[in-house]
Amino acid sequence: MRRMYIWSAAVLLWLLSVQTAPAQTLREGMSGAAVAELQEALTDAGYLARPADGNYGAATEKAVALFQEDHDLRVTGAADEATVARIEKEDREKRRGGGVLLTAGNRGPEVAQCQHLLAGCGYLTETADGVYGPATERAVRAFQKEKDLPVSGIVDEKTMEALRRSGGAGKGELAQGARGGRVKEAQQRLQASGFLSGAADGVYGSQTREAVRRFQREKGLPVSGKIDDRTWKALSETPKGGHELRQGDRGMRVAHLQNLLTLHGFAPGAMDGVYGSGTAAKVRDFQRFCGMEPTGTVNEAVWQKLRSAPVFQGRYKKVMRMQSTAYTPYDGGGTGRTASGNIAGKGHAAVDPNVIPMGSLLFIEGYGYALADDIGGGINGQIVDVGVDDLDQAYRWGNRRVNVYLVQ
Repeated sequence: MRRMYIWSAAVLLWLLSVQTAPAQTLREGMSGAAVAELQEALTDAGYLARPADGNYGAATEKAVALFQEDHDLRVTGAADEATVARIEKEDREKRRGGGVLLTAGNRGPEVAQCQHLLAGCGYLTETADGVYGPATERAVRAFQKEKDLPVSGIVDEKTMEALRRSGGAGKGELAQGARGGRVKEAQQRLQASGFLSGAADGVYGSQTREAVRRFQREKGLPVSGKIDDRTWKALSETPKGGHELRQGDRGMRVAHLQNLLTLHGFAPGAMDGVYGSGTAAKVRDFQRFCGMEPTGTVNEAVWQKLRSAPVFQGRYKKVMRMQSTAYTPYDGGGTGRTASGNIAGKGHAAVDPNVIPMGSLLFIEGYGYALADDIGGGINGQIVDVGVDDLDQAYRWGNRRVNVYLVQ
């Protein structure tokens, strides 16, 4: 009898403990079915617009905090028993602005896409890195304030809808004199495809205009130097950088590489935008010269070296004192190629063949190395016309006296 009494008391105590145990508080970092149920309830209430994946992340925490704030609950971002009960009770309420899509702490391609839209509207100048950090939050707040949306710093459904209406192509063309995130976005894509060698600074100057003109010619677009809807669409299909180049690649970025190799004294032969064995060999030579592993592949470290000032290697056959001017690839209605058929720009020079034999490699004081593979009607006698990428560079070079070293 005593055993039965003890057993019955134990069962009773267990039942009481089960009935009185508090519900588990859900918080960031947790996962499981209970979290998924909470997310579905938040979605029904209009506070969350992300899929119910069962992971209590930054967006779920923010949605809970917003609900708590709107319903006079203690704002913690953690879903305790009282918060869950209130969410389930009032699941027909809809938050102004819609459910939370993205917020500070989120990462991934959805964040990067949002950042691209913010840059396209001119609110974000930092790189779209897929990390929802302080700069992205500030940009979202500025956008919301401008568009008369609730200023929360989170991307909800209303904010995303407004971003998609405002960002990227269709917002109006960009032309010289423009500034902001959209300009920087375009410059980064022009850099990545080899059309822009200057900085992506968000300022639409003559260098950017000439890069746009070269891009438009390459893509068969009307050559205006302005970024209209068609140009935006073509640019949007161009990666924004960070891509390596290796043997077998083709295009203007390869041509830009070949010209920069020449500028540093490592002329790869034909500069035609084709990464062949000759270009790969010169890349390896350049890497050895810089104390790098000779892989023949161009990564960001190689690009940085190529963007630095050329170093005179000291070998030459003859030195001449000459007058020097500069020209862009399309001066005087030019085709963008030198007289020898190479893609024009930095690393090339127009000379008088009676003074300097065509095909010679030169080192030009204050400029770097250049292949003498072009001619011009006004290039007679002791004159060397150095190739540059745009009018700004040409104006900066001006008309000067320089030492010209005949290397080979």
